[in-house]
Amino acid sequence: MKLLGKIALLALTLVVSAAWLVVLRLKDVAAPLLVGYGLLLLGLMIGLLWPGVFGRRSGRARVRALVGVPAALCTLGLYFAVVFHVTDVPVLIGLAAAATLAAALVTGLRRRRARTEPASGRARRALLLAGAGALLGVLSGISTSRVDRYRRDLLARGAEEREQAVNATGGRRRISDGAVRVFPIHTGDTIVTYGQFYGGLDGWEGLNGYMRTLLDKAQIAVPIYAYLIDHPRHGLMLIDAGVNWEQAHDHDGYYGHDGMASRLLTERNEYKMTPEQDLQVQVARLGYDIKEISTVFLTHVHDDHAGGLRYLSHATVVMDRRDWIDGVLYPYSFGLVKDRLSFPAFDSGRYGAFPAAQDHFGDGSLVLLPTPGHSPGHMCVLLRMDDGAALFMGDTLYTLPHLAVDQVRQMTIGGADTELQLQAARRIQSLLASAQDTVPLFAHDNTPYRSAVASVFSNGRPRAAEFRTLRRHLDTVLTPDWRLRPGHTPRFVPPSSGAGIGEVDFR
Repeated sequence: MKLLGKIALLALTLVVSAAWLVVLRLKDVAAPLLVGYGLLLLGLMIGLLWPGVFGRRSGRARVRALVGVPAALCTLGLYFAVVFHVTDVPVLIGLAAAATLAAALVTGLRRRRARTEPASGRARRALLLAGAGALLGVLSGISTSRVDRYRRDLLARGAEEREQAVNATGGRRRISDGAVRVFPIHTGDTIVTYGQFYGGLDGWEGLNGYMRTLLDKAQIAVPIYAYLIDHPRHGLMLIDAGVNWEQAHDHDGYYGHDGMASRLLTERNEYKMTPEQDLQVQVARLGYDIKEISTVFLTHVHDDHAGGLRYLSHATVVMDRRDWIDGVLYPYSFGLVKDRLSFPAFDSGRYGAFPAAQDHFGDGSLVLLPTPGHSPGHMCVLLRMDDGAALFMGDTLYTLPHLAVDQVRQMTIGGADTELQLQAARRIQSLLASAQDTVPLFAHDNTPYRSAVASVFSNGRPRAAEFRTLRRHLDTVLTPDWRLRPGHTPRFVPPSSGAGIGEVDFR
């Protein structure tokens, strides 16, 4: 029975240690270092449970000294190197205070180790420990206000930088001529593994794909796009909201709002954003006030599409109910809009290849199309403009080459969700084939099509000829049966230095 208990304890500690190692890998700790550290932890566990493994003369005290001390030092070093954030300071000091006070209590209550031990010596040690614990408690309280002030100053400096960006030369005046306008807004970049973006046909699927994102560090930077819509009848609207300033510049603090777990399971350097790329700045430089945005259509709830909702507490957020119930990974991004959500019923009947759709305004100007798979309630948005239509893809497909889903595929969830996503992709193919005036607009396009879209939508109002320009671009990349033409297959180009962010080439 005792042996079974030890085996169960070993299994539990192995699971906890494995989770800790995964977190460290997510934080970009080198694999060889993790292997050595993992072996050190394993040796400590076995040595404490079965001291005789390290020799007849070894005991738990010896194991703690020879293996436990190095393991503890490595753990502290790795924590402070890759996980520590300034908001941890009050917590760490508070834990030290609690531990010291507990030691004082134990010292004061325990029996004398020998008759020769004077009671006054034990009382003195207990008093010193209690005093140290009280002092640490006071320091914990003081550090709380200092940390809060530090973060306020950090965010204030960011606000000043963004204000300067708003007032820089080159801003536009709002054009009010009764036309429907769409403006692509590049809200920074996200760092992802190449396989996550392009490896869906190479084993990047489901749990296996997720684990590979932790281990494979062949990374690329891809843009994060939101789209501002100025509609003469329905007002100012937004397709997705990108990321916000805090996510990019106070990442660990932002993801600490719901506890340590959210911060541990996100990558510290996953977002990059300049002051000019901030959503508020770009909306202002286009001649609009972000408070005028009345509706946000959220293609799905992932945080690189929802972070900007922190700026839009006044807006109604339209999203699929299934995503709200089953898809939200980080609730804090939705904290200011959770009482302003609107869930479409998708009861407007068939729309082309889509068996269900939602004519949001009832006039055919904006149609919501369910495309689950990437998330439980992912949806695309079709907007009718004056001389054509724009289909906002969200993450159903990342780029134009991804329309060739049998040749280029992003990482998928696996099982039925992968099938749903492929089904959605084929319905999109059918819609684009039947509507030659419709152009796809992507949330993460890192191909030459991105530049073509920026040019065509530079003033927000493409003419019919410009819609045809984008469709010709699509035809140069894809055949009528949705196959890639030569010269458009993605390939990872490692960084010249051997470390850092790679590039994507098309051949």
